[in-house]
Amino acid sequence: MDNRKWKVVLALIFPPLGVLDKGCGTIFVVTLLTFPLWIPGMIAAILIVLAEKPQPDFETDEYDDWPEKEKRKGAYVRLADGEVAEVVEDDHAPLTGYKNDLRSGD
Repeated sequence: MDNRKWKVVLALIFPPLGVLDKGCGTIFVVTLLTFPLWIPGMIAAILIVLAEKPQPDFETDEYDDWPEKEKRKGAYVRLADGEVAEVVEDDHAPLTGYKNDLRSGD
């Protein structure tokens, strides 16, 4: 049975229960509408539940036919200007000929 059907049943029994996953503000508004009269809270909860899009069932095999995205080999970094640079391994070679080399003692 669809998840929305259970939420509609909960909205008929006690309207704030039907919108528990919508956030504190929605629960508060539906609760305020439910206390004076039952009907306005129930109608608001049902409309909120029916306004959401149904979630796809990921247990089906319909998503198995999608082609897998090609994976990049190596490590890449996105630079500030939007370009992508490949990260290469450091061979741990000593720095030679570098002006600010602190290890040279000059």
